[in-house]
Amino acid sequence: MSEQAAKDAPSSGNSILMRAWQANVTRPGDKVITFSPAGSEGGSSSEGGASPPQRDWVSAIDLVQEAAEAIRISEERAGELENQLRNVIAQAEDEVRQLQKTIASNQVLLAQAEDRARRAEARAKEAESWLVRIHDAVFSAFGAKAKPGTAESADTGQDTP
Repeated sequence: MSEQAAKDAPSSGNSILMRAWQANVTRPGDKVITFSPAGSEGGSSSEGGASPPQRDWVSAIDLVQEAAEAIRISEERAGELENQLRNVIAQAEDEVRQLQKTIASNQVLLAQAEDRARRAEARAKEAESWLVRIHDAVFSAFGAKAKPGTAESADTGQDTP
């Protein structure tokens, strides 16, 4: 990666590592990134007295600011999603109430329809019993007289009107 490309790249963890590597590349034969603690300036170094690499504090602060911005954006999005969820829940509750009202009114209509059906069945049974009575009365009154007349006309071969 060229030096210019490293400068143009957005500030991120990778760019910080690249900068640290580029700082060490200037020393011939040394392509190892050291991550020594901040308080080790006066202590012994593995390089035998060489000064620790210069830290890129500006990049670290940029990285922290970017992380904070990402967290803030995530929190805003979470807040928006919570509001959306509240709206959806409120709409669903309204729909449930409407459906419950519809079910209650339909149950009333169903009970009325069942009552009308029971009354209609009772009237139909009563009408059938009256039809049976009328049928029996007609055949008992007129049926016995018609039978002998039918037998006589069958013997003579004539039709009776």
